[in-house]
Amino acid sequence: MSRCWGAGSCGQLGLGPAAAAAAVSCRPGPALREAACGERHTLLLRPGGTVWACGDNDRGQLGRRPPPARSYAPEQVQALEAQIITRVSCGKEHSLVVSNEGKVFSWGAGSEGQLGTGEFKEQSFIPKKIDVLLNHRVLQVTCGHYHSLALTQDGRVFSWGQNSHGQLGLGKEFPSQASPQQVASLNGIPLAQVAAGGAHSFALSLSGVVYGWGRNSARQLGLNQANTKEQVFKPWSVAALKSIGVIYISCGDEHTAVLTQDGSVFTFGDNSAGQLGYHFSAVKTGPQKVEGIDGPVSHLACGSYHTLVYISASGQLMSFGRGPQRPAENETTNSQGVQVESVDISSLVSANDLCGIGVKMIFAGAYVSFISILQSQSPEHASGISFMDELPKISKIDRTRIEKWLGVTSTNNELQEAKREIEEIFSSPACLSGSFLKPRSAQGASPFDVDLQKARDVFDELTKMDWIANTISCCLREHLIPSLPLHSVHQEAMSIFLLLPECPIMHAAENLESLVLHLAKAIHSMSDRSSDLLEKCWLSLSASCLDNMVQLFKKAVVSQLKWYYTYPFCQNAKPLLEVLKKLYRANKKAKSTLQLSNFYIPEISSIVNLQEDVARWRRWQATANSAGDDNTLVTFCCFPFVFNLVSKIQVFRTDSVLLQQGAKVIAQNIIIQNQLLRNSDLPDFPIFPLEVNRNNLVEDTLRKLCLVEDSTLKKQLMVAFKGEIGLDAGGVTIEFFLTLFEEMVHPDYGLFMYCETTSPMWFPTSPSIEKKKYYLFGILCGLALFNGVIAYIPFPLAVFKKLLDVKPSLEDLKELSAVIGKSMQAILDDEHDDIEENLQLNFCVSTAGNYHDISWDNKDIDLIPNGSSIAVTSKNKYCDTDLLKNSS
Repeated sequence: MSRCWGAGSCGQLGLGPAAAAAAVSCRPGPALREAACGERHTLLLRPGGTVWACGDNDRGQLGRRPPPARSYAPEQVQALEAQIITRVSCGKEHSLVVSNEGKVFSWGAGSEGQLGTGEFKEQSFIPKKIDVLLNHRVLQVTCGHYHSLALTQDGRVFSWGQNSHGQLGLGKEFPSQASPQQVASLNGIPLAQVAAGGAHSFALSLSGVVYGWGRNSARQLGLNQANTKEQVFKPWSVAALKSIGVIYISCGDEHTAVLTQDGSVFTFGDNSAGQLGYHFSAVKTGPQKVEGIDGPVSHLACGSYHTLVYISASGQLMSFGRGPQRPAENETTNSQGVQVESVDISSLVSANDLCGIGVKMIFAGAYVSFISILQSQSPEHASGISFMDELPKISKIDRTRIEKWLGVTSTNNELQEAKREIEEIFSSPACLSGSFLKPRSAQGASPFDVDLQKARDVFDELTKMDWIANTISCCLREHLIPSLPLHSVHQEAMSIFLLLPECPIMHAAENLESLVLHLAKAIHSMSDRSSDLLEKCWLSLSASCLDNMVQLFKKAVVSQLKWYYTYPFCQNAKPLLEVLKKLYRANKKAKSTLQLSNFYIPEISSIVNLQEDVARWRRWQATANSAGDDNTLVTFCCFPFVFNLVSKIQVFRTDSVLLQQGAKVIAQNIIIQNQLLRNSDLPDFPIFPLEVNRNNLVEDTLRKLCLVEDSTLKKQLMVAFKGEIGLDAGGVTIEFFLTLFEEMVHPDYGLFMYCETTSPMWFPTSPSIEKKKYYLFGILCGLALFNGVIAYIPFPLAVFKKLLDVKPSLEDLKELSAVIGKSMQAILDDEHDDIEENLQLNFCVSTAGNYHDISWDNKDIDLIPNGSSIAVTSKNKYCDTDLLKNSS
């Protein structure tokens, strides 16, 4: 059974001609599963899946040819007799239904393309199937005044009809569409619902994120006050609704209402008729909670200018807004210029009307309202059925399905049905992501809401069966990876990129090229905005999940090493390395969750000739400005983080030799060219000759380095000591560096200091040596490495951290000064509360020291600003300080 009330002047209540004279109070009606209301017509879905229509028919919105121009009593839509209908929706003058097979039928006004049949047709009297959607199983349809939306079982959203306000979500450049178009901006997001208002649209994700687009002249999209756009052409995440737990959305002409998990109602948009549930004069922007509702709301529905809420616990139906249009002295004009009487529609429903009635669902139209009634008054039905329970859901993996798939026998029908379900889920980024969403209560500050551990366990369980593993592999290769959301601006769409590496199929050797390589190409081709969002997700990954992803792409790189010398196949390694570079950068931003060694690929040095790789790298550097990266050969030197220490030494030495030999080749070419031209000019000498005085080695060397051009430093060094005869075959150069560094690192020279006898060297707080000598010392270090000389230079690890802009730790201080470091550790380990009283310490350290009978001036250095006057207490002892910042 059902009840209805409101304006029935065109027969839209279906109560007969007698109900058309005035506003009708609550009247009984036939058994009703669902109702949908246009401006002057109504569709009634009966429990058996038949559709009945009543009201105005001047545009064919009743699904039959006139006459009559209107129907005051519901009549079955004959063209749909052979179909079992599960969903109905009405626009202003058009109608849509969905069959149990997921097919969509439309009829009525179509001048704006809202019928989706491919034509801009004034009217269509007979329901027609929308052919463009035949390959998709549609779950939900919803209509605005002149546009339509559909949600499919694989999580896609399609829109068609008028787009003058951006209500299709396709972008500003798209005109009105006569055929359904996929809303690409929502790709990959697991959605729960689509909803449409007069000229605005919404999509609600399973995680509770609300996306709105279309007309926003009355702020009906709920966007923040700073966003004053009157039209939004692509889905926009509504920030104000992210944290309140939205589970259902309903739209009026220019207002919107949402229902939350705790039964609260928030409204926003036009309030000229009081349809937002608060006083007309109240000036509020953005979503506001409707106060004064006695109990948690279980049902919500918006008409054009009114809102209904039902509290199942008390059985109370509340309403706010305008009632039916009717000439009166106190007429007001709404935002569209339509004159309607300011009548509280709750006056049309008295307490006695619903006494003892169990409300199942509520529906609202332009000026009418319907409720369906529970047939059973058993306790399990006492609270009615929630909107979320009634909404068809996209396909997801659950425990029932897992058991069903694992238990499939050889029965062909069972096997085919199971394969169909697996294919549907594993071909859709939205369905796969939606299968592993964390409970909303567990969704915190993390930028992604998928449970990766759960996904890993399920994937491991499923892929133990060969036929399931083969089916999944095929789906990923042919459907899911090609449809990844590469240009999404929404964070929820990035979850699929985190899930795929958790699947064992991706790690199988036979799939490294067919799956992982194509995944890498997809990630490498992402838009900058999407790439930034994905990196944000990577930053929040646990070390194990991040390493799992790194190892996946490393294995894929190794599988491509065999093609290193074969063009163009060698280029396949490039997108894999680019993704590894993105992961490496993300790991650095995450304060090095993984050790650098996790990124090493030791197989490179055993399979690839690193001398050839260095040569490729140098050729790439010479042509990088004139040739695109896609045309250049892959070179691992562009990705140095994959080299282990042995490989890095080999690469550096190879590059040094190539540079030195290059200078010689250039000189030889100039000589040959000059000989041909009979020119006696000689080229620059391709050797860096350095003659130094052994008795004044350091100062003489530094003085001559000051006179050398930078280009000379890249030539082979040949050292000679004044007054000594002999050709430098390498031994003299080694002796030169060892003697030079031994003298310069000694504390007597004054360039460095030693905090303790056995500690590494550090920079003195008040150096007596001019700063230029530190610069020249660095040049000498570079010259030694460039010429293959290994010298003892006792720097601590902290120096190299500072060169890489990595913050030193307390462990680094322990290496430099064991006494100070261990003392600080003892303070941190002290569990007593009286540190300030007993130890009387402040945030500064002393540089007093003595080494080799060289005493350093005692100087106190603040560890934090004004540290000498700040006492160390049990509460502030963990103060984050850069322990070596003032010593550098």
